[in-house]
Amino acid sequence: MLSVALLLTWYTYGYQSVITDHANNRSMHQGQTVTGGGIWMFLSLCISLWWSNPAYFPAYLLFVMSLLGLADDKFDLSFKLRLVMQTILISMCLVYFGFSFGIILCLLFASIWWVNLFNFMDGANGMAGLHTLVVTLFYSFITQQNDITLIMSSSMAAIIVVYLVFNLYLKKLFMGDSGSLPMAMLLAILAFGALKTDLLSVFQVAIIHAVFIIDATLTLLVRLKNGENVTQAHASHLYQRLIKNKYSHHVVSAVYAIVTAFLCVVASTMTDLSKMSQLFIMVFLYLLLIMIFIKYFPTGR
Repeated sequence: MLSVALLLTWYTYGYQSVITDHANNRSMHQGQTVTGGGIWMFLSLCISLWWSNPAYFPAYLLFVMSLLGLADDKFDLSFKLRLVMQTILISMCLVYFGFSFGIILCLLFASIWWVNLFNFMDGANGMAGLHTLVVTLFYSFITQQNDITLIMSSSMAAIIVVYLVFNLYLKKLFMGDSGSLPMAMLLAILAFGALKTDLLSVFQVAIIHAVFIIDATLTLLVRLKNGENVTQAHASHLYQRLIKNKYSHHVVSAVYAIVTAFLCVVASTMTDLSKMSQLFIMVFLYLLLIMIFIKYFPTGR
């Protein structure tokens, strides 16, 4: 944690070539802000993973994903190039875990959408960070016998706490794509490990991330219905509408995190249930969240 704090302090206050983000009509902030802090977070994380297990291949893929995000923060890469690189990195990760070809295709499609929707949701102070903090703490709790997973989840949780000081308290730093892209991939890697070892089912994984999945997916469908260009930046997610309606970043991000924490608790109680029961609970929770989304989505129009 100390190394991350020092790196983020140096980057935010002392680095001369810092990457900045200028607010526009789609932004949730005002003026000029420092972004790209994610590269230092994941440099620290990956070094700790390499130190504990140099053969752990996903750690190398995480760092490459962070470099991809850094390049996007600095040069605004094309959507197609980002998509190709994401596909390659996630495919290599799935092969590492040894899934069958059919499962790889399904998880590849889901993971590409997950990485991008997570990036969409990283638009308010604390939103992506608090979600990751809750979920990594959840994985730390349920995977106490798996050393590398425990190291990865607990280390990420500690790093997020430091980042949130700069992001939520000081309001000086955004992680940028160099943080949000590898962060989404890290959550996917934790899910891959849990699925491969039967620690969690796909229904449980879908439940713990339901808040982000519902907001991003339904917003995309609304934009498609309205004939909008879905590859362009926008500020029409439910959380963005709530912030525009004078709710603070802190409050909205905290509410999303609290709901995610509740969903993690629900998921943790489902392990001994039949797959049919798990499916029923997942459908019920998703329908409930969809109704909440429909009720509040007109907010801030």
